Amino acid sequence: MATCTVRWRPSGGRGEFEYLPADSLEDRNISIFIEDLNLTVPAEVRALRAQGKPRLRKFEPNNRKKLHLPQLVMAIARLPEPAREDRLHSVSFPLENKSFIMDSMDFDIIDDDGINAALAPLRVSILHSDFQIEIQDRLAAIAKDLASVEVIRASHPELAAAVERHGDALRAGINSIEIRHAADQIIVAQADIFGMTNVGSVVKLEEVQALPETDLEAEIVGKEGRLLTRIHAYKERDRSFVRRAKNHYRAKNGGKLLCDACAMEPVDFYGPEGEKCIEAHHKIPIEELQPDSVTRVEEMAMLCASCHRIVHTTKPCLTINELRNLINSTVL
Repeated sequence: MATCTVRWRPSGGRGEFEYLPADSLEDRNISIFIEDLNLTVPAEVRALRAQGKPRLRKFEPNNRKKLHLPQLVMAIARLPEPAREDRLHSVSFPLENKSFIMDSMDFDIIDDDGINAALAPLRVSILHSDFQIEIQDRLAAIAKDLASVEVIRASHPELAAAVERHGDALRAGINSIEIRHAADQIIVAQADIFGMTNVGSVVKLEEVQALPETDLEAEIVGKEGRLLTRIHAYKERDRSFVRRAKNHYRAKNGGKLLCDACAMEPVDFYGPEGEKCIEAHHKIPIEELQPDSVTRVEEMAMLCASCHRIVHTTKPCLTINELRNLINSTVL
């Protein structure tokens, strides 16, 4: 299946961003396909070449009740609305409406007859960070929420109503500002209950909140921090997942399991039982974790017990590179 990317870039001297479609989309009318809901929403956007440059143009450019392609996808995925101007030249998490710039958005091309192209959103990258949001995982989580709306209603009736409103706006199958309004209503309702969060699934938030607290949460302030730290800790202690991660890195390193920070090979010191000293650690900063997404072994690092403890001495955690630099700075 072919893929394509829509990018933003500064336009003119205004400091705003304009949308650049992939060449493969030129002269196509674009629609968004949501596989998990079996829905297609016409974006009412056409890719064309203007003044020799590729552009995405709304059918009704002055109609504020219609969303441009990136804004439409973000609203469908219950994500905050990206800004058009890069005023801050930085980004912080959790993301809030118009506090960040979308760098690029990737799609699968589901259908293309030369006139119309149906695109399935894959991921969105955020400017000034390495952060990527897996849209497909979020859409699957949203579908799960809609299927579980009565369960949500039992604890949070207003939030359940917002989930239903967003689902109804999607099922209407039209590009409408109502999708954005409904997404914002969910974001606000979730923040009131769970704290400010970019988690897409109410069901997932309920599951995480029900988990017992961990020792890592002691110094975390704010519900979003506690919830993500809880996910972080439980994933690192998931024995089946840790086993898969160790097998992955052992195979990658020619049968050896090393600490990614200090390069210690515990088997050399302790024999075969030494591998028990190696622990799994999330490489993704806690504030950027995506509870809606499946954690992949490539997102984990292998750390010896000592390095793992040091990583968790700061909030947020030290990155692997920061820990390596700390080790190197202390070596005489």
